[in-house]
Amino acid sequence: MLPALRLPALRHGLCQRGALSRRTDPCTLCLRRSRPHRSRPHRSRSRRPLPRRHRAPGTGHRRLDPRARRNIRVTAVLILLVAICTTLAVMSDSSNGRPLDPGSADPDGTMALAQLMQAHGVAVTSTNDLAEAVNESDPADVTIVLTHPQRAPGQALDGLAHLAGQGADVVLLEPDAAVVDALGLPVTVASRVPSGTPAPRCQLPEATAAGAVTLGGRSGFRAAGPDAAEVTTCYPVGSASALVVVPAPRTPGRPPAPSGPGRFVLVGNAGFMTNDRLDEQGNAALAIGLLNRHRTLSWVTPQLGAPDAVARRSLLDLLPDRVPLACLQLGLAMVVLALWRGRRLGPPVPEPLPVVVRAAETVEGRGRLYAAAQARDLAAAVLRATARGRLTERLGLPTRARPAHPGDTGQPEADPTALVASVAARTGRSPMEITLLLYGSGMSQDALAAVRTAPTAGVTDEALVALVDQLDALDRQVAAGSDRQVAAG
Repeated sequence: MLPALRLPALRHGLCQRGALSRRTDPCTLCLRRSRPHRSRPHRSRSRRPLPRRHRAPGTGHRRLDPRARRNIRVTAVLILLVAICTTLAVMSDSSNGRPLDPGSADPDGTMALAQLMQAHGVAVTSTNDLAEAVNESDPADVTIVLTHPQRAPGQALDGLAHLAGQGADVVLLEPDAAVVDALGLPVTVASRVPSGTPAPRCQLPEATAAGAVTLGGRSGFRAAGPDAAEVTTCYPVGSASALVVVPAPRTPGRPPAPSGPGRFVLVGNAGFMTNDRLDEQGNAALAIGLLNRHRTLSWVTPQLGAPDAVARRSLLDLLPDRVPLACLQLGLAMVVLALWRGRRLGPPVPEPLPVVVRAAETVEGRGRLYAAAQARDLAAAVLRATARGRLTERLGLPTRARPAHPGDTGQPEADPTALVASVAARTGRSPMEITLLLYGSGMSQDALAAVRTAPTAGVTDEALVALVDQLDALDRQVAAGSDRQVAAG
């Protein structure tokens, strides 16, 4: 038992460490009664707050449950996503339209071109229905600009060709091969041409007056077919042309229009008409010249996803051109990452053991395992294999790999015939005796003459001890013979 004088101090230390509760343990009362009263200097009311572990229950801040904190985080993320979506929706609504829209003031819109056309006395109308624009237009005094012509229905394109035959101008912005084939134009479409600022190199008055224009970078056209001589190709970029004018066949029985026969104008890249590039080079002059032949300009932008569109595009077709290249780069990066982080079949690396065990303890533990399993035959095989390994190393014999068997140590061994002959020559003992001792199952000198086959069951502990003595004696004899040879040499 502790002395009476030290017990309060011990309890005080436990109370300070939190081992005992100040509220329930009577040690605090004992300490207060045992301590003499001391006068304390006057202190202000504002004290340093106690640590959290010394505060009374209910006086500190309550910690939120982990599930409540998780719910708060999820709610905050959802509110942030809703705010972002609302902001994007407001920004999209504040925008005046889509790409190439004459009512859009965005960089990819065409409001500036529409205002220039109105300043030149041309009435500009915008619609999403191509059939409506064809039916309500005067064929002799209208220019129809069709953006995204692959979205237009095939029947509407037939009406558009009939309208061009009556004297109207049809400007197709970035048409594809399906649109050209549907209209029957003597033109082939090149998938992509280099970008640049080419010169006209043609006799088209509008192109000659405009000069160099920022064209290229997208589709190109080549004249083909029996009517290729009638096609006017301008602004060559690479092996194709960025602007092509094809005269429309005149409708029989229809008088010629005052402004001349109708025509199809194929533009490979409509970027020179946008608000962002209209003031570059001769972009504005070319755009006004192509669209200023008639007093009415009908700008048609078909809706996306029409069921009877000429060229219905899949999801892959809607992806940008750089997406396949980006996927290829990601694939190569994944292959490099797999080669870098993959498993390499190199040489084995020694790993330090977490605990160092003494050799004597290891031998004793392994022996106890053999004893618990009654595996005397296996223990004898291990002793023989170990002895053969020592003798092979001592005699300097070559080793070779051999099939594994019970008791094998996993190390390559020498040829049995060579090992037995070398040991017999070094010790002077009979090769048959050494063979039975190193490879047979005899456990004593009496059993060596009787046992000449594989290991048998039922070996006693005395026989196993006798085998150890015999193997040890054989090893000493070989060592002594080696020492004599060294001394004689």
